[in-house]
Amino acid sequence: MSRILKLTYHGAILSKKNSKRIIRNRRTGAPMMMSNKAAKDNENSMVDEFSIQTLNQESPIAHCMIAIRIYEPNFQRRDIDNQATSILDALVKAEVIVDDSFKCVEELNVKFGGVDLGDPRAVIVITER
Repeated sequence: MSRILKLTYHGAILSKKNSKRIIRNRRTGAPMMMSNKAAKDNENSMVDEFSIQTLNQESPIAHCMIAIRIYEPNFQRRDIDNQATSILDALVKAEVIVDDSFKCVEELNVKFGGVDLGDPRAVIVITER
């Protein structure tokens, strides 16, 4: 019997890819890219919520299809594919899914759900195969 998980993250989804900043390595002085604090905090918040919602899950899902519906806080332009990447990374970090590669996630469906000023969120449905 396959599992179906429905998870909800309440809050705006920040893209780690578009939230980079350049810093200098203290030891070598070489420039390097790093996600900003807001993007890291957003990922940690998603990991916490997903971990709480899957507290009784016995093991990470190894083969699945994922449907994501994103409700934005306003009409500001955002890259929905980068937001999906942030969500997938948080699902892996929270040990909800084994990996976000094609070997684990066989199908990915991402939709814009609209603008919800009072409750921006992402609704994620994971169906084990």
